[in-house]
Amino acid sequence: MAIFDRLDRMLSRTVDRTNAISFELTPYVSTPNGRPMPDPNRQVIRGKGIFDYFSTEFGIQLGVRKSYREANDLRSLHAGRDPQLSVDRIYFPIGVQEPKQGDIVSFPDRPELPEFDVTSAQRDGMSRLVLMLAQRGAQG
Repeated sequence: MAIFDRLDRMLSRTVDRTNAISFELTPYVSTPNGRPMPDPNRQVIRGKGIFDYFSTEFGIQLGVRKSYREANDLRSLHAGRDPQLSVDRIYFPIGVQEPKQGDIVSFPDRPELPEFDVTSAQRDGMSRLVLMLAQRGAQG
């Protein structure tokens, strides 16, 4: 198994050199019903990762309300974008340092991209971490 881990790390770094853009992850902490604020116990992480919008479809319930016998159905009437950032785990060597929900990701070299909130962070099983993102605020 060690040979595959080594090959995955080599491939991950090669992909980053080719496709990655700079990002900045600012850790935030909040209390229940409280405003989020920067987390003083974690450091701001600057690194490179692969950002992309993935196509996603949303099922919308269509109801036929004429009688109780006719069933509703789910159809994919709307397609959207799901922003994700794939990052090498070298930036987060210890599990405690991994991004958490509510952290903020920005792209300083790409002003056309808005800031994003981290909604979840998932390991890919090898050497990368995938951050599921949600756009912050209104689009200008």
